[in-house]
Parts: sequence; C-alpha cells; structure tokens
Amino acid sequence: MKIRSPALALTALLWLWNSCQTVEAPPAEPPPPVFEEPAVLPPEAPRYSLIFEQVRSESLGRVILQYRLRPENPQARKAEIRGWNLTLNGRPLPDEQKPVLETLPGGEGTLLLSMDLELPREEGDFDEYHSELTVTLAGPQGDLTADAAFPRIRAPEFSIASIAIVKAELVNTRFRVDLTIDNPNIFPVTLSSFDYELYGRGRFWARGREQDVLRVPAQGKAEARLHLEMNFIDMRRELLDEVIALGRVPYRFTGEALVDTGVPLLPRFKMDFDRSGASAVVE
Repeated sequence: MKIRSPALALTALLWLWNSCQTVEAPPAEPPPPVFEEPAVLPPEAPRYSLIFEQVRSESLGRVILQYRLRPENPQARKAEIRGWNLTLNGRPLPDEQKPVLETLPGGEGTLLLSMDLELPREEGDFDEYHSELTVTLAGPQGDLTADAAFPRIRAPEFSIASIAIVKAELVNTRFRVDLTIDNPNIFPVTLSSFDYELYGRGRFWARGREQDVLRVPAQGKAEARLHLEMNFIDMRRELLDEVIALGRVPYRFTGEALVDTGVPLLPRFKMDFDRSGASAVVE
C-alpha cells in the first residue's frame, strides 16, 4: 500500500522512531544498611614503671635504697615480682651480700621497694656508687630496670701539724695543738663535736672536747687549733727533755668525732680515729 499523504508518512516515521527508544528504568533503591557488631579488642596488657626514689644512710658503710613500682594503666593493679637483681659499680653482689628486697605499700596502687645494703669495702679513689636494680615481673612486660647514683661517704683524715708550748710552768704546761683535717668527700663536712686524747711516747698527755670545731670544704682541708694542759709529773724525763729542747715528739692522737655531711638523706655519723706520728715542738 502506498502512502500518498506526506503528513501521514511523517507521522508513521515519528512513531517508528519513538518505538525504537530505550525506556529508562526508575533508579534502584539503595540496599538496606548492614549493621555489624564492633570488633572486641583484646584487653591491654598491664604496664608498670620502676623509679628510683631515694637513698638514706645511718652509717658510713650502710645505705637504704628505695624504689617505686608504679602501675601505668588500669589493668596494672597488682604487680607480681618473680625475681630481682642488683649490681653495684657494674658488678653483681655476691649471694652473701645480697640484701633482702622488702615490698611496702606506696599509696595510689604503687609498691615501695626497699633494701638495706651493706656496702662492700672497696679500694680506689672513686666518689660515687652506681647501682642498677632489675625487677622481673610476671606477665608480658618482663624486666624493669632503674639506675641510681649516690655519693661515697669517707671519714675525714686527721693529722697533727705541730705542737707548740704556750706557757711553761713548774708543774703544768699548756700546749697548742695544730690539727689538719682532710676531707676526701665530694661534699663539705662539719665537725660538730670532737672528743680526743693525746699521748706522747706512749704516755697519756691530756684529753679534751670541742664543740662546732670547723667546716671542711669538699675535697679540701682545714686546720683546727686545740688547747690542752699537761702535767709534767706524769711524763717521762726524756719526753720532758724533748719538749724543753723544742725537738720532735712521737704522738698518738685518738678519739671520736661527730660529722655532719650537710647532704639530705645522708647521715650525721660518728667516726673513731687513731693516728700516730711525730710532730715538731715549736714556741
């Protein structure tokens, strides 16, 4: 059949073209959200820190070292100590010198670790002790270490520089003794009291007591002057002759001194001394 009308032909073509177009589908709805349970993290392992607290001492050869074992997170409520080790100046202590480690409540969940340490007798010219405490804890954290340094305390050294005759009488003679005190410590010390006895050629001369004698600088020396009275009746004749002739007198100087270190937590200690030598007798 022939289509004779142009308008009718155009209408047919438009219908055919529209029938070939793709009909767009309506937009798809998004899928419903999937709710997942949050992952359960494993609990955090307990964490602790070991801190050196202080050193205290009550004598020349004994110190008390204290450390603080402190929890660092909520899981670290109570630490279990499996073992410990202490080195002094880089060397482990022998078993017979190893002190007892005491655990004391330290407040706020901490533990105060304390040990009473007898210092070994060591030779050599060193000024400080260096210690290292290692504590082994139960659990994954394992070992904790804390270092500490504290000064070595040594007794001052006494020597007589000279003995001088101040006034000679028929029976009694007054002397002046010039005393030198050497302080080997890295801190100054003060002789707050001083009891002494002086002997010449093995015979007792005199005794005395001094208060607030002097302050000796760190690693320095100072001089003190003592005054005493001696009775010639108790002396040997040869000693009397040496004194009168202004010669040299063998002496022994012995006694006890109370020494203040002036350092917090370090001791005010008593020290015994016993020194022998020979001193010039001067006017």
